[in-house]
Amino acid sequence: MTDFIKFIGRKLLSFGKIRNNFCYLRAFYFCKIKKDMKNFNKVSDETWKNTLDSNKRIVFNKNINLPKKPKRFSVFDIGRSLAGGSTNLLMKAIKKKYNKSELKNLKVLSIGPRAEGEIFNIFSHGFELKNITGLDLFSYSPLIKLGDMHNLEFNDEEFDVVLMGWCLAYSNDKKKALLEAKRVMSKNGLLVIGYSVNKKTTDQDQINQRGYLIRSPYNQINNMENLNDLANSIDLKMFYSKIISTTPPAEKLIYGATK
Repeated sequence: MTDFIKFIGRKLLSFGKIRNNFCYLRAFYFCKIKKDMKNFNKVSDETWKNTLDSNKRIVFNKNINLPKKPKRFSVFDIGRSLAGGSTNLLMKAIKKKYNKSELKNLKVLSIGPRAEGEIFNIFSHGFELKNITGLDLFSYSPLIKLGDMHNLEFNDEEFDVVLMGWCLAYSNDKKKALLEAKRVMSKNGLLVIGYSVNKKTTDQDQINQRGYLIRSPYNQINNMENLNDLANSIDLKMFYSKIISTTPPAEKLIYGATK
């Protein structure tokens, strides 16, 4: 890929609507035409039981063993919200630590991206596709490997940046998940976590609305202090923190940590 083509690609993919439509077409091709959707067959007990199907149907709403979702945003069973826009919030932590010129040489692990939108969004910020590895419990994409965040099949200190965007909530053993993220993160690397908190919606409210519980009921994180305490318990040090209010009333916690 020439520098000019790469520049144009980054520019185009930096626009959420363009990236979303591009990822929809790719998902349609891989899921509907090539039938490449696959599940990880060694999901650990540390993963909440509804995680795989609940997340997979956001991408491909077919053969899902859960109650019907109240609102469906899909066309031909392919989700229409695949842009990975929330990744922009994680990028702010990365750009506090690294200069733009450094990004192209950094190796990134994206845990739980679901769709390719997060991968292409990371690319649009200046990283190289060859240095970005996606990992999830399901995959239709050559850019996303099958795996479990509690048992990462990567070498120690393999990645400079580890992203856990809104996936930690699905863990029954969050400490183990963070220990694995820490293990594969380089000595001078950065772990960035995205976590949503809605204090007005209880687990029972979620069950009443959906018919099942999306997030794990174990070791739930309710605020930034909880998240920082968890990180500190495995000797991670806070590098960045941001609390973002959302509508309906909730909070997105963005937390960056170093070894």
